[in-house]
Amino acid sequence: MVKQLGSLGADIRMTLRRPLFWLACLAALCFTVLVTIVLVFAIQARVRLADLRPWHKAVLAAEFHVDRAGAPASFPEYRALEDRLFAELRRRVIDDPAAADTQQLGRYTPGSIPSRLALDTPYNRSFELVPADIKGAALLVHGLSDSPYSMRALAETLYEQGYYVLALRLPGHGTIPAGLTDVSWRDWYGAVVLAAQHAAAQAPGKPFIAGGHSTGAALVTLYSVRALADPKLARPQALYLVSAAIGISPFAVLTNVLSDLAFIPGFEKSRWLDVLPEYDPYKYNSFPVNAANQIYTVTRTLRAELDDARSRGRLDAMPRVVMFQSVVDSTVTAGEVVRGLLSYLPPRGHELVVFDVNRYEQLEALVAPGPLESLERLRAAPDLSFKITVITNRDAATRAVGAFVREAGQNEITERDLPYEWPRGVLSVGHVSLPFPVDDPLYGLEGPPEGSRATYNLGTFPARGENGALLVPLAQFARVRSNPFFGVIRAKVRETLPDGVGRPAVASP
Repeated sequence: MVKQLGSLGADIRMTLRRPLFWLACLAALCFTVLVTIVLVFAIQARVRLADLRPWHKAVLAAEFHVDRAGAPASFPEYRALEDRLFAELRRRVIDDPAAADTQQLGRYTPGSIPSRLALDTPYNRSFELVPADIKGAALLVHGLSDSPYSMRALAETLYEQGYYVLALRLPGHGTIPAGLTDVSWRDWYGAVVLAAQHAAAQAPGKPFIAGGHSTGAALVTLYSVRALADPKLARPQALYLVSAAIGISPFAVLTNVLSDLAFIPGFEKSRWLDVLPEYDPYKYNSFPVNAANQIYTVTRTLRAELDDARSRGRLDAMPRVVMFQSVVDSTVTAGEVVRGLLSYLPPRGHELVVFDVNRYEQLEALVAPGPLESLERLRAAPDLSFKITVITNRDAATRAVGAFVREAGQNEITERDLPYEWPRGVLSVGHVSLPFPVDDPLYGLEGPPEGSRATYNLGTFPARGENGALLVPLAQFARVRSNPFFGVIRAKVRETLPDGVGRPAVASP
């Protein structure tokens, strides 16, 4: 009997060991694959990317970090720190012959056009617009690797309506790309809190709204969800979200592993996804791994906060949300902004404005099917809890566009004429172009307005040539940088602004 029990015990141990053995083998295989991927990407980065320059490596001591001792506790203190930051930028990069760029169009070349635009205009810093008679207050937040310049047109639209406007510079932005290598999403959020409290205080008892582009849109949404449960946070009455960065790929987490190899000599470039010449005065061309990981963390945090707010029944008090999205977007799709935000929200006048591709019949065969199928699924979805407006061709035989409107809870689609049409050769708008009108002096398709002194325009740059002819991919210049239908955004913002006592206005159909 003892021998039989001993034999049974041995069989059990052997049975248990087999799964453990195969689990160990699987874990080892996964680890080997992960290490191989990381090393391949690190080696590829070392070979593919250009040499790092001082603006990829310098650490500016005056940058805002929310957990640093003595960090600003108010927005005026944040602005004072920002002044010291830009003084440090001049001293350590622009005015230092060993660090400054020497290219004619270099952003960090002393006296160049991009350098003068970057340093001598207010748009890389937080800026304010203050009307004589303040009817409300607005906080606007730009996107990842951008600057407050991307909020300029929307800020001017709100200012014309009597709103005090604060366009915030997020930490790590507006200076040098290296600023994004050690920034945290908590730094961004901490700056948003300071700016929101300051903006709301400029119009006590009057409407307070918030808006943003891309990462900025995700941050003001996160702030608004948290404000539902925190009475110390000024609560916006409306949100205006342009190309909201919701649903970013988790690949960002894997790429962040690469940056851990940066301490190894020869692998410093593993902290970067792109290292490109810096000629844009208001946007970085180089992009570090950390930046991708931080925005991915923002989207995960926002999703968790939305889940919690829904479970606690708080989303009924969410501000009215008006979203603007291109059906073709290399960062986030219209379907993702629905799944990631609008599907969470109870009906409250929320609206999604989608900019379709150019369906002019001569170009239809060149348009990728994926975006078209995504839009059709959205338009055909039953019982939408939000209004959807699609800006698209009136029909396939014309470049003229109209607004096709489906009210929340309705299936009927109505059409409205619009005074716009697709410019020749433009297939779509996209993630970076939505907040810029076509007469934007830097990014506009029409170039600088008549009578303007602007002489530097990236929106009409006539790049033609063979792949590899430029250090910058030719596709970067082919990407549309402004929105032929920005007037739609301007009109929608005007008609949906809260009234004088902070209640959302009722939008016209």
